Amino acid sequence: MLRRFVQNTAISAVAYALAGVLGLFAVGLIAKSYGLAVLGLIVLVRSFLPTGFLALFDLGVSETTTQAVARGRVGDWGIASEKVSLLTVIAAAMGLVSGVALWIAAGTLAAIFKVAPDQAAAFVAILKVTALVLPIAFLGLVAEGALKGFEQYGWLRLTEVGSNVLYVAAVYALAWRRAPFEWIAYSYLAVAVAKYLVLAGVACRAAYPTSLRSCPWTAVSRQDVLHRCWLMLNNRTTGILQQPLVPLAIGALYGPAGVGTYDLITRLPRFLKTTMGPLHSAILPISIHIDEATDTRRLQMLGRNGLVLPGAVIVPVLIVASLFSEEILKVWVGPQHADQWPWLALSMLIPAITVMLGAGQTALMVRADFLRLNTRLLYLQVGLQYLATGLGLFWLRERAFILGWVVSYVVFAPVIAHHMLSHMKLPSSLFWGQLARHVLVGSILAGLIIVSKMFFDPATLTSLAIAGGLSCIVAWILSGVIILSGSDRAMFGRFARAMGPLRRASY
Repeated sequence: MLRRFVQNTAISAVAYALAGVLGLFAVGLIAKSYGLAVLGLIVLVRSFLPTGFLALFDLGVSETTTQAVARGRVGDWGIASEKVSLLTVIAAAMGLVSGVALWIAAGTLAAIFKVAPDQAAAFVAILKVTALVLPIAFLGLVAEGALKGFEQYGWLRLTEVGSNVLYVAAVYALAWRRAPFEWIAYSYLAVAVAKYLVLAGVACRAAYPTSLRSCPWTAVSRQDVLHRCWLMLNNRTTGILQQPLVPLAIGALYGPAGVGTYDLITRLPRFLKTTMGPLHSAILPISIHIDEATDTRRLQMLGRNGLVLPGAVIVPVLIVASLFSEEILKVWVGPQHADQWPWLALSMLIPAITVMLGAGQTALMVRADFLRLNTRLLYLQVGLQYLATGLGLFWLRERAFILGWVVSYVVFAPVIAHHMLSHMKLPSSLFWGQLARHVLVGSILAGLIIVSKMFFDPATLTSLAIAGGLSCIVAWILSGVIILSGSDRAMFGRFARAMGPLRRASY
């Protein structure tokens, strides 16, 4: 189990890091070549995909499909077939309804978002093409979920990286030829359709040797699927309010330029936060096996190691990134946006909290009681987020949404950690002890990097990479000494041995 988990995690980490870095380059090029208003328009269009605001209406079909397939592999394929068949119908229906609604509302949305008259026709056309793509995108979620259940993470990450390479190449070609901005949006949609078609083919191939087939569903399967969809809808609602709804709100208040500014500041933290999701998704099939066997000891090991080990590796890197945030903005999008560095540095708290708590939350998603409790906490967190945003809206404009986002995460992190550890029968002091160690590492790093900047200014990509790389090495040394115990370092050795046969992992 450890070997498979480490392989899946390593595949996810490498693939999503590559895909995310490519995406960051694309955003920087769009901002430089077309301006923040066009970047804002592209962000608004992508909000109407299942990866954006419309994730509210996917009803968690991907996650529920993963659970059904994973349980089928250790139990009854008949029940799995019933649930996957129903989930496919649900995804197709939601895709069709969403597509029709978006097609009808396209012109109204252009007015709501204050799109400039010379860009309105192109914006409406992009929305209508997006409406045509939605049924394929929603069905693609079922294919993704099935492949996760089969633990075919190699194909998932390969298509993710490949689609990003194609998209970034298209962005560079279009920017070089100074093509109209709408072609950037069309290229993104074309690549997304190609990715989902490939995933569907691979999912069918993975299902062929098994008994997973399309079939009618029983009342028991329907009740279980609809119950999980309802729970995921509630969970999705909080997630949508936290992030995907924000660009739409900013667009309605301040127009596309405000959306572009917000996206530019939060793109790197959101990329880092999103990267944690695929990393944690490798945990879900393992937690299902543990839950089926009622193995409390292994769940505790998974919970403790999920809190300590990823944080020891990633949080120090996030601290380094926040300390170099001004230099990152200068190199990435130009000095004209470098004054936004305090907001970028503040936003790094989001992925830091996510990496510490995400693994445990993912492992407990298979338990309906924890999912209900976690959803209630998320609703309260979203309420605090919008309260803080509203208080700062007059002075900070779109940056008030960043402030509210960060405040809500910081305030609720200890509460979520307490309930998560309680469900795993682990002490809450584990979270506070790790937090104190990270603060100590951050304080030492801050002093060292501030002093180093007096003698060396990383003003180019090469110099920033050298300075950042050396700082990360120092950060990991400090993490190994301060954050990790002897048993934790031994666990990293076990991970390294499990990585040995990685090259033979199934793709």
